[in-house]
Amino acid sequence: MKASIRRSSLFLILTILLNTPDLSVSVGRYNRIFSFGDSLTDTGNFLQIFGNVSLNIAARLPYGETYFHHPNGRWSDGRLLLDFIAEDLGLPFVPPYLGSESTGYFPLGANFAVGGATAMNHSIFQEMGVPVDTRVGFLAIQVQWFKEMLTLLCTKSDCREVMDNAFFFLGEMGINDYNTFIAAEVPFVEMKDYVPGVINAIASAVRDIIGLGAKTIVVAGMIPLGCSPMYLTAFQTEQLDEYNSTTGCLNWLNEFSQYHDQLLSDELDKIGDAYPAVTIIYADYYGAYMKMMQSHTQHGLKETIVSCCGGGGPYNFAFSLNCGDEGCSVCKEPSQYVSWDGLHLTDAAHKIIAQLVHSKLSCEPNLTKSCTGGNNLRIFTDIY
Repeated sequence: MKASIRRSSLFLILTILLNTPDLSVSVGRYNRIFSFGDSLTDTGNFLQIFGNVSLNIAARLPYGETYFHHPNGRWSDGRLLLDFIAEDLGLPFVPPYLGSESTGYFPLGANFAVGGATAMNHSIFQEMGVPVDTRVGFLAIQVQWFKEMLTLLCTKSDCREVMDNAFFFLGEMGINDYNTFIAAEVPFVEMKDYVPGVINAIASAVRDIIGLGAKTIVVAGMIPLGCSPMYLTAFQTEQLDEYNSTTGCLNWLNEFSQYHDQLLSDELDKIGDAYPAVTIIYADYYGAYMKMMQSHTQHGLKETIVSCCGGGGPYNFAFSLNCGDEGCSVCKEPSQYVSWDGLHLTDAAHKIIAQLVHSKLSCEPNLTKSCTGGNNLRIFTDIY
C-alpha cells in the first residue's frame, strides 16, 4: 500500500463490515465462507490426510481442550481466527473440505486450508533439492479443490449466486515455505531472496479466485515470527541487542515478517487496481498481534513469548518434544497465554485480537474513497 497509508486489521475491518450501514458489505450479504491457508486456518484437513498417527499431534489432547473439549484438527486449544470470522458473519464454523464425498456437506462453505501447506508449488523446492512433504500440498492445489467443488455447486454453469454471496478468506501463507528452507539449512540471510516467490504464489491464488467470480476476499499477512516461542528457541542468542527490550521478541525476525507483509500489501494494491469491482481486504496480523503484545496485561495475559503447551526450556518449546507428546508441559490457564504450542495462538489470544480491534475503530476518508462507499475497501487504523 502507499507509504502514507496505515495497514488494516482483520477484525477492525470485520467489525466495520458488520456494523457500518454506509458500506455495501454486511452480515446479510454473505451465505458462505470459502477459506484457504495453512495450520493457522486449518479446521481439520490435515487430520483427514494423516489421521490419528503420531505425526498428527493436533489429533490428540490437549489440542481442542478449551473450547471444543476434544481434539478436532485445529492447531490450538480452541477456536482459530477463521472461527471468529464465521461467528462475526453469523455463519457456522467452516468445515474442512477433505473427508466428505458430497458437496451437500458444504451448504455454507468449505475450508481448504491444510496444516503444513506452502504457498509455492512443491516443484520449486524439488528443483532446488530442498525436501518437502508433498502430502500437505500447496496453495494452488487448494484453489484447484475449490474449482472442483464449484463445478458441482453451480447450476447450469452459472456461478454468480455462489460467488456473489460468498466471503473468501486466504489465511496466512508463507511460514511453511520459510520453514522448509530453514530445515534445509538455507542461511536466513538468503531468505529474503525467496519472499517475492512466496508473494507471487499468494497473488496468483488471489487472481485465480477473483477470476472465478469472487467479489469479497480477505488476504492475511504474517504474524510476527520474532515473537513466536518456536523461533525464539531456534534462534536463541546471548546478543541481547537482538531482542526488543519491551516485548522480548527477536527484532530481525520481526523485520523479516514486516518485509513479507510489505511486499504482500503492495501486490494486493496492484490487484485491487486491476479489479476495481472486487473488495480486497488486507488483514494485518502483525499489527494486531503486536498491539496485543504491548497491552497484554490489560487483557489478562501473563505470558506472551512462552508456550502454554510444550517441551520445556525458557520458552517452553523443544523440537524434540511437541505439545501433545507424552511428557510435554501444559499450563493450567491457557487464557493467560498468547502462544499455545510455540507457533499457534490460544483461543484466548484469538479472542483478544478481536476485542482489541473492536475498540480501535477508525475510518479516514482522506486516505480512501471506500469510507464513502467505493468499490475497493480500504479501512485503516493506528494500531502500532
